[in-house]
Amino acid sequence: MIQENSMLSQTKNQLAYLSALTLLFSYVEMILPRTVPFFRLGLGNIALLLAFNLPFAPFMLLSLIKATAASLMAGTLFSPFYLVSLAQSFSSALSMYAIYSASKKCGGKLFSVYGISVLGSAVSALVQILLCALYLGSGTFALLGPMLLFNTASGILTAFFSTKIQLDPVNVNPPEISCHSQKKSANIRQLFLAICILTAAISIFFIGKIAILSALFAASLLAQKLCRRKILLLPHVSLWIFVLVSTLLTPEGKVLLKIWNISITQGALITAIQKSLRLSAVSALSQCAIILRPPEGSILALSLAHYRLMSDSFRNAEGNIFQRIRASLKAQESQS
Repeated sequence: MIQENSMLSQTKNQLAYLSALTLLFSYVEMILPRTVPFFRLGLGNIALLLAFNLPFAPFMLLSLIKATAASLMAGTLFSPFYLVSLAQSFSSALSMYAIYSASKKCGGKLFSVYGISVLGSAVSALVQILLCALYLGSGTFALLGPMLLFNTASGILTAFFSTKIQLDPVNVNPPEISCHSQKKSANIRQLFLAICILTAAISIFFIGKIAILSALFAASLLAQKLCRRKILLLPHVSLWIFVLVSTLLTPEGKVLLKIWNISITQGALITAIQKSLRLSAVSALSQCAIILRPPEGSILALSLAHYRLMSDSFRNAEGNIFQRIRASLKAQESQS
């Protein structure tokens, strides 16, 4: 029994460490400029490419923790972007693990890490477009080609990074978490806040008047500010552009303007504004999730503890990105 508990604890810490690594790479990706929403390098997948030694169930759990932890850090946990991220991460991980297992049975000669990474990126792009099309309309499929090309390049880059990193998560001990035990009332308060944020976010999607949606967007930004989250307008502007382009590709109602073969219609324009304001309001409101804390002892809490050590070391390290990543991993090992 003691040996079984030790193995479970080791697996839990290994998953938390790898999840923290996805957060570190996501943080590195945030440093890079990005003006087009949804087009992400997906550097967090590096940890998945380094975790094929895990059994199937822990590997898939890692993909879910990866999406949840990243959404919690980014402040999108209560927005539709989390559902998209969750579906992407799960489907991509499933396809990569399947092709890795098939390649392993063939002596490892079927696909290299580059092929596995590109396949996972392609599946991620397809799932993303399919889910976005459910909300934004069929015009979103026009972006599938460019996204597949972008994700192919990002898959190659992710595989390249994975070959440059040496990792031994098995021998990394859990970090020391200096915190007081949460009272039951604190846990209930956290749950109540989570329910309030989720309810408010869902309610926004049932509102159609642009004036009310604009007011709710302003209120969400205020709530974000009160939660001490920095307000960045560029992500909202790029989101609006993305929604406008994808929605306007599906004409509806009176034609207001025609550019080459593309007709900008009144109905499509109104729909695009409504959808943009809803997504922006929910995204801003979801930033309030930063005040929530995962339960003590959970894999998510352990992941964030590992990540804090890694990110602090990364910010304080000198040199290029590879050197700073190696420094953060070494610092994590020295803490163990």
